[in-house]
Amino acid sequence: MSKEHNKIMTDLQRLLETQNFKSEDDVRKFMDNIIGQKIPSFPKEVLNFKEQAQDLVISAYELTPAKAKINIEKALQLDPDCIEAYEYLGSIERTAELASIFYEKGILIGRRIFGGKYLEEHKGMFWGFHETRPFMRCLQYYSDCLYRMGKVKECVAILEEMIELNPNDNQGVRDQLLLYLIQLDENKKFLKYAKMFEEDSMAFPLFNRALFSFKTEGDTENANNQLSKALKQNKHVAKRLLSNKPVTELADHYGFGDGNEADYYAHFAQHIWQNTNGAIAWLTKHSAKS
Repeated sequence: MSKEHNKIMTDLQRLLETQNFKSEDDVRKFMDNIIGQKIPSFPKEVLNFKEQAQDLVISAYELTPAKAKINIEKALQLDPDCIEAYEYLGSIERTAELASIFYEKGILIGRRIFGGKYLEEHKGMFWGFHETRPFMRCLQYYSDCLYRMGKVKECVAILEEMIELNPNDNQGVRDQLLLYLIQLDENKKFLKYAKMFEEDSMAFPLFNRALFSFKTEGDTENANNQLSKALKQNKHVAKRLLSNKPVTELADHYGFGDGNEADYYAHFAQHIWQNTNGAIAWLTKHSAKS
């Protein structure tokens, strides 16, 4: 999400909180009436400390690093529990080790604020509420840091927590979760989550299923059929997986079956395929036929 979009969503949330809705129908009517209209920003004078802190963080992304850090310091003075501030601090670190410290701080705050009764009432919908999104983003970025640090099991535990909090998986972490479960030989868990998202048909899930089938069954008819489906969906993936050059640069977007999608999958999966006994030879054999 762009910072501009984040600001709009923040202002929309504040606008909704000023309304005295009596029913869900009132909410729908209100939303229908503001479609196409500019969402108003609230002046600083009417914002509480928490909201002022949020605005300081949003502005920080548009500033130079030195000025941004001043914003972040002010934000944390206004609201020591400003998760967005720790999300920002994690985003500007170059190493996973340092970034993880800030993301973990944001997560600890989130677990405290959104635990207990809040968790009981909102579990399963954590992406659907604006206030929990910074917490969910910290979880995602923290999981990435853990994986880069070689802490695969800890990474998987965070990804599973995210799915539990938001089974719809709006952040799209299920693909990496399934891939890392293959890496860890967590077969039962793989089958559990693969069942939850069995309708997924992009390259990431299809090649995951193919790799899982080969790793657990060998060169079987089922594994070959899974690989055939994957190769048919995206003809570019095999070349990326077979290359000795890692994919480090990713496009801002990708489409069904295109090269950018292949890059996205290979970025995460190339080393796992290459470290799975026999998988590269199997892929080479079948990709030559397709």
